[in-house]
Amino acid sequence: MMSKEEYEILAKSSVLLIEDEERLRKSFKKALNLWVGEVYEASDGEEGLKIYEKRCPNIIITDIKMPNMNGLDFIETIRKTDKTIPIIVTSAYSDKDYLLKSIKLLLIEYLLKPIQEKDLLRSLSCCAAKLLEQSGGHVELENGRYDFQNRVFLDEKNNIHALTSKEVELLELLLKNRGRLLTKQYIEESLYLCDAAPLSALKNIIFKLRKKIGYKTILSVGNFGYKIK
Repeated sequence: MMSKEEYEILAKSSVLLIEDEERLRKSFKKALNLWVGEVYEASDGEEGLKIYEKRCPNIIITDIKMPNMNGLDFIETIRKTDKTIPIIVTSAYSDKDYLLKSIKLLLIEYLLKPIQEKDLLRSLSCCAAKLLEQSGGHVELENGRYDFQNRVFLDEKNNIHALTSKEVELLELLLKNRGRLLTKQYIEESLYLCDAAPLSALKNIIFKLRKKIGYKTILSVGNFGYKIK
């Protein structure tokens, strides 16, 4: 579910939508206009670059297979100078090579067409969380709110709860992927990078973080992993 802060920041944000099929682009734009403040259209990567440089959008949504400049080449060009803008890729193809290449481009999501409304909203929510983080804003949780700038949790009475560095990393990782299930392996690899996660470390961090922000905020999904609604 999208928080009030996420909804508000999306309403003030602009999206660059790159799609070579005009009918689909117009339909997609109509759906986006329900959530974001402005949608700029482009039919290929070359046109998209010109609009990006002129308009400075907050979010990019791009197809992959397009004439003149494809989506991945476009993103690679953007990432040379902008490592932070949230980018969503859309494609009718689940090609393994595209998927592997796109992982290195710091994407918010890789959505397969036809795009389901729930998947689009989940992706936009992740973009909003990223924008809130960059702006030093707050994001609402079940029993309070998380302050990205100061990296603390404020409960419903505005009491401040300090978080350890690993608790911050875990909470921000879950918020950036809000609504998505993250496997235990993925979380451990993200928190500990090249080092092996200490035995029961993730379980202990989850336990201590839940005591601070609320036991129902972080959901366990079977034995697979965790997520925040």
